[in-house]
Amino acid sequence: MECLQLPIPPLPQFVTIGHSIWRPGNQHFKRNFPLYDMLLVIQGDLYMTEDERPYTLGAGDLLLLEPGHTHVGHRPCEVDTEIYWIHFYHPLPASSLNSQQISWSSILEPGTDADFLPRRQSLFLPKWANIDPKPLLPLLRDMLAIQHKLNLENAARLHGLLVRLLEQLQQLTIESTKPSRSLTLSRQLEDFLTRFIKEPFHSASLEEQFHFNAEYLARCLKMHTGKTPVQYIRYLKIEEAKRLLAASELPVPVVAEAIGIDDYNYFIRMFRELTGQTPGDYRKSRQGLS
Repeated sequence: MECLQLPIPPLPQFVTIGHSIWRPGNQHFKRNFPLYDMLLVIQGDLYMTEDERPYTLGAGDLLLLEPGHTHVGHRPCEVDTEIYWIHFYHPLPASSLNSQQISWSSILEPGTDADFLPRRQSLFLPKWANIDPKPLLPLLRDMLAIQHKLNLENAARLHGLLVRLLEQLQQLTIESTKPSRSLTLSRQLEDFLTRFIKEPFHSASLEEQFHFNAEYLARCLKMHTGKTPVQYIRYLKIEEAKRLLAASELPVPVVAEAIGIDDYNYFIRMFRELTGQTPGDYRKSRQGLS
């Protein structure tokens, strides 16, 4: 499936929503404007062209027209055509990619109280897809109802409903992507490494568990998480150590032992390498002692 990757934050901002039935002979006018225009056909046929690329939309087809690109109806509707459309604004440029290229398991660093700006993430939306519109219709109808009676009380809810709609569309993108063998193995490796976080790591144990060469397994995990098995297990250990340091008064050597590291000095070095702080400094910052 062709997708658009939108950097977030900021989240897309709602502008307007519409619903109508176009009669035979109706045709979309030519336009180039700075908004996304999402079209969803419930029934009938709609003929649209974006930058010389023609699309024929039937029942259940969704098309996301992009800002700064010229779109026009290249042919009139021939039957009654029911459509919803949503205009929304997003200031950052999108990139196009196939849904098979998206590594949904890629690890994202969470924000911390030391951050002054939100971390960069992504929203993935279908560019052109055939979907079942039924799960989306309650959201679309709620958005229309609020827009028709917009006031200070319900305006924020309208923006929230847009985010819910886009989240559902991203979920449809995820569900439409048949997991490759490498993705399936990566997810199994993630689960295996998480379950045995306290055990010493040996690549031979991966080969014994999954019946694949350790180098191939490492490539699968790296492809979908950005980390090798050693890097991933170190990441898991440090995340668990951070949790224990922030939520308990356990001495630092006990925390190290709890995540399967007997060498206290090695734990200190690894923690500082991956977080930029000593365990003691991290605990103070998380418990509000500095």
